[in-house]
Amino acid sequence: MAAGTRRLCWLIVCAALSGAPSIAQPPSAPLPAAATSAEQMTEAARALLATLSDAQRKAALLPLDAEERSHWSNVPYQAHHRPGVRLGDLDREALLRVHDLLRASLSSQGYQKVAGIIRLDDINRAQQLARLQPDATAYAKAQAASFGSGNYAVLVFGDPRTDARWGWLIQGHHLAVSFTVAEGKTAFLPMFVGATPLAVEENVETGWSALAQEVARGVELVRSLSESQRQIAVSEDEVPGDVLNGVGNKHRFTPAEGLAGSAMTPEQQRLLRALVEEYIGNADFDVADAQLAAIGAAGWDELTFSWRGPLTGDLAEPFYYRVQGPRLIIELRNSENHVHTVTRDPANDYGETWLALTYRETITAPERSAAARRAAE
Repeated sequence: MAAGTRRLCWLIVCAALSGAPSIAQPPSAPLPAAATSAEQMTEAARALLATLSDAQRKAALLPLDAEERSHWSNVPYQAHHRPGVRLGDLDREALLRVHDLLRASLSSQGYQKVAGIIRLDDINRAQQLARLQPDATAYAKAQAASFGSGNYAVLVFGDPRTDARWGWLIQGHHLAVSFTVAEGKTAFLPMFVGATPLAVEENVETGWSALAQEVARGVELVRSLSESQRQIAVSEDEVPGDVLNGVGNKHRFTPAEGLAGSAMTPEQQRLLRALVEEYIGNADFDVADAQLAAIGAAGWDELTFSWRGPLTGDLAEPFYYRVQGPRLIIELRNSENHVHTVTRDPANDYGETWLALTYRETITAPERSAAARRAAE
């Protein structure tokens, strides 16, 4: 093709493109119903229920207002014998449908994190069993054996086969995610994810981590602060023993503290948003967009960031951070390559606002563990 002809073709293409409407749409643009998380989750939940036996289906289904919905826990199975159907009791077909439901409920990053946490718990189980001493107590032996993917459980609240409002919960050691569908809207909070080990240090999986970016985003933000900003953001209080807004704390959320988004530079505000997006992005795109819009409506400047512990991000040292605002609480607590995180929406956990229901959390994770230990003694 002659140079003049090629140039003419290129000009025609450019002119066509310049006059074409942009395909970019705002996050609020409507989606086809079949592409929404609510529709895809509903179809996947129906498929899962269809694979269960009558006894399993009875165990899996509870009313939407059942108290079990807010009695989730991240402690090992020995400390919290979870209601619902255990993954270890499901056949191949049902397990495939569980993963279909997870993929329908989460983004690709969220699904990989959840699947990674479950896989890490199998690694943790093997490590715990290998470390048992010959004279270990019966409780210690039962505790070690209670880790692992088989002890994760699924519950469905309401009935996705007939109801426009329903929810589901998957929980196990270091994992609890509560999903809500209400007339086409979807919520995915509260969400607890943790890992031990955070980074695998042995065998062929050395270096693998399911939650590395949660640590990195927080470290990046605190290191970007000036000395005067750190005086506000970095607390001299001790690193807490766990996240402070985990299960059992719904009606006693912490007050906001630390450095406000309005007191950050534009570059720091971008790091703050990246940190928030790391957690909110675990939900599928339409759900994440809606949650980010809610955070934005409440005000990004209203978010506060606080830190406790060394600023190095060394996984061998304990440290803690929290991001908090009217529509968001994020926490991360690390100690010795063992991390806990929780994400909550103070205004709509469990989809309460949409459902006109009030859920109560009545027992914390440490209280569960202590009660289990006392029962074993």
